Amino acid sequence: MYLLGRVQMIAPLPYEEGVKRLMAHGFDGIEFGISDRQFKPRPEFFSPGFAGEMKSVIQRYGVKAYSVSAHMDYTANDENFQTVYNAIRIAKEMDSPLVIINGAVKNDDEPYEVQWAKQIEYTKRLCDYAQTLGIELAMEYEPGFVIDSTALMLKAFKEINSPVLKVNCDVGHVFLCDPDPMQAIEDCKGLIIHAHLENMKAGVHNHLVPYEGDMDLPGYIAKLREVGFDGMAAFDAYQYDYEAVADESVNYFRSIL
Repeated sequence: MYLLGRVQMIAPLPYEEGVKRLMAHGFDGIEFGISDRQFKPRPEFFSPGFAGEMKSVIQRYGVKAYSVSAHMDYTANDENFQTVYNAIRIAKEMDSPLVIINGAVKNDDEPYEVQWAKQIEYTKRLCDYAQTLGIELAMEYEPGFVIDSTALMLKAFKEINSPVLKVNCDVGHVFLCDPDPMQAIEDCKGLIIHAHLENMKAGVHNHLVPYEGDMDLPGYIAKLREVGFDGMAAFDAYQYDYEAVADESVNYFRSIL
């Protein structure tokens, strides 16, 4: 399993500096987020020549594995959709094997059926484009989103019916959202192509360092391996100075991966 650092967490540093610092903390690779810590798109990611520059950076700093993440509600408006659409193209130019996507926060002022239909339609459009490029999309569900459980995610997969739509398994979200987390991971067997790792307290959506919280994190990692996943897994935490907790977190992950 490759342990990735999330460059989004040390924005607004330029991407190269972010890669350099994260690799110095002992990560195997990098998750290249298209956004800053406030989830605003970073102009640098979309600048001409970015993909080629990052391919050089990847070689320069010994990055062993990398992914691209586009955490943005692509159903909200045409601009957001086009941003994620463009990110898929740039990820392909970077030779990333996948792009992580999520979707929309649930809106209590709109019928759920309308939100669901929009999520299916827009995700299918992204999948159709990704398929033409030969790149996979890894869906991540979130508490409070239109898709907020493994069961709903797999229902969406059936409706979209795309060979490039796979799973980014955020183990903390599984812990919070699924009544039987281990069965939920089992249900995703053969679909998981990326993971997010953190710890959480029961009932609280707050990403913690791996050595705090109520999760049996070694058990979740063992289950991922049991269902055949041994790929890229990023340390996913927002509330900290990411670099300040990186060394201890990487050392802890090394002891359980």
